[in-house]
Amino acid sequence: MLLASLAPLAVLAQAAAPDAASDTSAGQPKWEAGLVLGGGWINDYPGADQNHARSLVAPLLIYRGPVLRVDRDGIRGRLLNKRDFEFDLAASAAFNARNSDARQGMPGLDYLFGFGPQLIYKGLRNHWGSPTLHLKARALMSTDFNHIHGRGVALDPELRWRVSPLAGWPGALTFGVQPTWASRSLHKYFYEVDASQATPTRAAYQARAGYLGTELNLTLSRRHSDSLSWFVTARGMSLHGAANLHSPLLRDTSTLSVGAGVLWTPWHSEARAAD
Repeated sequence: MLLASLAPLAVLAQAAAPDAASDTSAGQPKWEAGLVLGGGWINDYPGADQNHARSLVAPLLIYRGPVLRVDRDGIRGRLLNKRDFEFDLAASAAFNARNSDARQGMPGLDYLFGFGPQLIYKGLRNHWGSPTLHLKARALMSTDFNHIHGRGVALDPELRWRVSPLAGWPGALTFGVQPTWASRSLHKYFYEVDASQATPTRAAYQARAGYLGTELNLTLSRRHSDSLSWFVTARGMSLHGAANLHSPLLRDTSTLSVGAGVLWTPWHSEARAAD
């Protein structure tokens, strides 16, 4: 997860290993290192009616160890890997939001990060797109790099398909559907308006726990060589029926974020991943 509609960071993690449509890492370098350059037009937060341009230039490490994995699914500690099931601990992150008109006069939203368990069901591999079901839970926190605050928990099951769009295409087309339910703490962070923050156009509002929204994401990635890859992505979110639909901060029930990036990994190991 981590509410990837907020930022392309999760997309970068997913695109960091744009291998073939299967989920196996067998035969690929055990580690790769380089740089990722990415950017996008990103929705401020779920339900915001504004997007802002965001960019990222950062070191990139891909590691395909038997337990620790840093790959297209983010940073994971793989505890169980069977033919049909995989269980791991995963981490993810998202950008902050400081310039939203809806929140004018209110504290900005800090960077979000989270971690938690993930159970992956791979028993549908014989169907089109080799769909995988990811059952995820996250403990969420925010930080301004001076302080860390707990932001509750989220449950976000995801059904994901990964296919090669053309015969011989050295990359993949990934499509995912992910509904999210969250505790009151996260909804409060996004949608609550204290009486002291109310204005003639922004009524006081008390947030509640429940359904946050459903995210649809589509990512096209391609590996041009052993060291160069690119991706483009679009992520839409529907908040129809959301628990806090009447918050004055939830201004749009349909949002869209787009992004693109290049991954350059000139350094890699001679050793190959076993799976």
